[in-house]
Amino acid sequence: MTMLLLAGLLLLNFGISWFNAYSVGRSWSDSKAIGGFPRFITWCGAIMSASGFTWVYVTVLAIAAGAFHWLPPKYVTATMELGYVVIILPILGSGLAITIDSWTTAYRERTIASGGVAAWNTFAQVYNTYEAVSALPGILDDLKNTFSSADDDDDSSGSAVFLVILLVIMALVGGILTTTMIIRSTAAKYTLRQPRPVR
Repeated sequence: MTMLLLAGLLLLNFGISWFNAYSVGRSWSDSKAIGGFPRFITWCGAIMSASGFTWVYVTVLAIAAGAFHWLPPKYVTATMELGYVVIILPILGSGLAITIDSWTTAYRERTIASGGVAAWNTFAQVYNTYEAVSALPGILDDLKNTFSSADDDDDSSGSAVFLVILLVIMALVGGILTTTMIIRSTAAKYTLRQPRPVR
């Protein structure tokens, strides 16, 4: 039951990240032409998407490393914790910019849809910030203890730390590449649909 719930959450996270990348791809060419704040917000959306994909990949890789006995349980936990540390600051920074943008949109348009988006973004930003403030000190202490204890243990602990870092890097690169591919393919499709001027 727990694994089914986890799989469902990962699929949901993957779907949200895919939708974010798709939405960014649709506005990529226009935001590039306009520049300024719209371009900044587009980049924030791309960062949120890449962070979401990265978290999915970190989780899958950490579980696989534990299931195949590549990592002891405490290093599986360290993989998840290090992955969280890597993505939380980009999520908070990008989320804050997106939230502020949604507030200005809601004030300008004054529709139920724009108000709902602003409310959701506000809730997500407050929740993510609260979770980060609550969890980060403990996570950083745990990582410090895990990595420092590896220095005092045998070579297998050093190999485990290396694998933890490698898995997080792989997840991060995978998240960035997945986002980039979706944005580029979507941007190309919507750019091709734009009418060309008659000469």
